[in-house]
Amino acid sequence: MNRFSNSRSMLWKEYFVYDATATLLAGTGTVFASTQIRIDSDANFELVKSSYVATNDRIKLKYRDDSLGRYLVKDPVDIKSIAGRNTLPMGLSNSFMPFIWPRPYSLAAGSTFVVEAADASSAANTMRLSFHGAKVRPGIAPWLKKSYRAEIPMIYGFSGGAITVAALSSDTARIEIDVDSDFLVHKIVGVRTGAATISITETARGREWMSTAVHIDNVVGNGAFPNILRDPRFISRGSTITINLTDLSGAANVIEVTMIGVKLYE
Repeated sequence: MNRFSNSRSMLWKEYFVYDATATLLAGTGTVFASTQIRIDSDANFELVKSSYVATNDRIKLKYRDDSLGRYLVKDPVDIKSIAGRNTLPMGLSNSFMPFIWPRPYSLAAGSTFVVEAADASSAANTMRLSFHGAKVRPGIAPWLKKSYRAEIPMIYGFSGGAITVAALSSDTARIEIDVDSDFLVHKIVGVRTGAATISITETARGREWMSTAVHIDNVVGNGAFPNILRDPRFISRGSTITINLTDLSGAANVIEVTMIGVKLYE
């Protein structure tokens, strides 16, 4: 029997990210533009954390759950108050320091979550806002269906090491999982020399980790401030994690993403 056995239930959760990206017109924080996030029809989403990257931090936000016609923000709030962000200068490793909700909030499968945002900087402003949580699925988690005899900490990086993404171009890296054991991802860390977007896919199951490509600072942390997944991602033995990267910096961009978790031996 493994240490997960007393956690069995008829629902299980896996880490997922929804993203809202918008270019806001110059303003004073009073004219709001709506960005809709369509929750996938395959699973409810449990919202736990939020993080952002923006041209200027002076942004006002409101959130609306369309399935219930409910606002989660009574009055417009500064983005810095309800979303976290990387605090390290570009070229250093990312610090993942999100806003953590007081308790998870459930969004129904197939529903719409709306982000209403207004620039208050008096200049055009690009906002990249990510919501971290978990897809809630029926059944038993894949790692609970087996009886593992051992769990060993493991760190997986890009096969072949860091890659250099050409200016304003895209590239793909892979993380190859050993054939001797399944892998349960608990943390995401990495480094980059410039801004970029990232999307992650499990090749074996064809499952995405996010609704669309997100800013790398919204999903990748460092050793001191890692992105700790509230609910892990299960990767079967011998499979591949595909990392798609697109440079936003306009210069050659050295990027490395690392998955930290445990090997599960049967």
